[in-house]
Amino acid sequence: MTLELGKIAAQVTAMGASAAQRAEERAAIVPEILKLLREHAADAGLRAKVDAAIRAGWSGAVPTAEPLDAAFDPPALPERVTLVATDGSQIYPDRHSLALYYVINVGSIVLRLGTSETPITESSPIVCFDDEQLYGEEEYPVSGQVINARRAVAEMAQLARLAVEEAGPAPTVALSDANIALRVKQEGIPAAEGRQLEADYIAQLDRLHSARVPLAGFVSRPGGTSVVRLAQLATFAPDEVAERVKNSSRPFGGLGDTPVFAALLGPGQRSAVFELASKWGTPYKGAGHAIHFFYVNAGTPARAVIARVEVPEWVASDRQGLGLAHATVIDQCRVTDIAYPYVLTRADELAVITTAEKANFEQMIGVEMLRHGVGQVGPSEKAATKALARYGRKR
Repeated sequence: MTLELGKIAAQVTAMGASAAQRAEERAAIVPEILKLLREHAADAGLRAKVDAAIRAGWSGAVPTAEPLDAAFDPPALPERVTLVATDGSQIYPDRHSLALYYVINVGSIVLRLGTSETPITESSPIVCFDDEQLYGEEEYPVSGQVINARRAVAEMAQLARLAVEEAGPAPTVALSDANIALRVKQEGIPAAEGRQLEADYIAQLDRLHSARVPLAGFVSRPGGTSVVRLAQLATFAPDEVAERVKNSSRPFGGLGDTPVFAALLGPGQRSAVFELASKWGTPYKGAGHAIHFFYVNAGTPARAVIARVEVPEWVASDRQGLGLAHATVIDQCRVTDIAYPYVLTRADELAVITTAEKANFEQMIGVEMLRHGVGQVGPSEKAATKALARYGRKR
């Protein structure tokens, strides 16, 4: 049995109409948000409201020294600049497979702009199969959340190592895909391991900071509402902030930040820098890496494409490093026509494990198991039956 599209056509039609209606309603709110940002662009009292809101458990965008409605053009790139980027992928454990294991693969690229040198690319796979890697202190194999966190640490370690090695002759920028903090669902990670993973990850941020290499995380198609939440906070009276924060729901009908900055930013421009107030960001703030962000328009005059760029506080407070991060992101987004940094695209290509590669890897495992006299060298009966049902029997 397969998905019968005819049975869901009416539901899809209704979904499309609903999405169009929501988009129209939210677009009508954008001018109101922009008006609030302009009215409170340099509002000293707003910071006092933010502090009170954070004490009440609020999360959102914290103003910095830049006006809330700012729109900055990218500075010119230096004649020479080195970009380092990494990305990762994984194969999760599968008890129906030939053996119990998982794989983490990190792809990396070093691109020396302003030279004729060929990019340096690398793929670094790690196969984890012993009990300590698979179980730790748990009864069951490690969860997907644990593997995701271990992969993120491996990505950042590779990024820091390469970027620190490159730092010196030319300005160097380290680019990562998505957030720069280790953001995983902590309920799937044992507390002790979670603390160790976070410490290992922050140690890599320390390396980049010590080498004065700007770090930027590129978040494509962001869904955040941090700045909209700040705009809502600006409407609260100072003496009712705590109570309003506790009782407020999704502000402005669930409007996200993206349409606001699509209306505010021209091609290549970035917004003001904001600090991100959140519970998960506390360890980073304590270690000197408080998460900051800005929005950029990586699109064209005909079509805005808004992305969020995350940087640690030591980049946010360094005008040269911040400008370098902004300029390199926009430059890389213009290499292709997809408004996504070229070096991150290449890192993803180097990291991804295809279905064919996984099948060949499984075949290698089977050969080795046979060579060592292991009795069962096939998938489980359940896996074999599913494969037969999905792909058919060859005749």
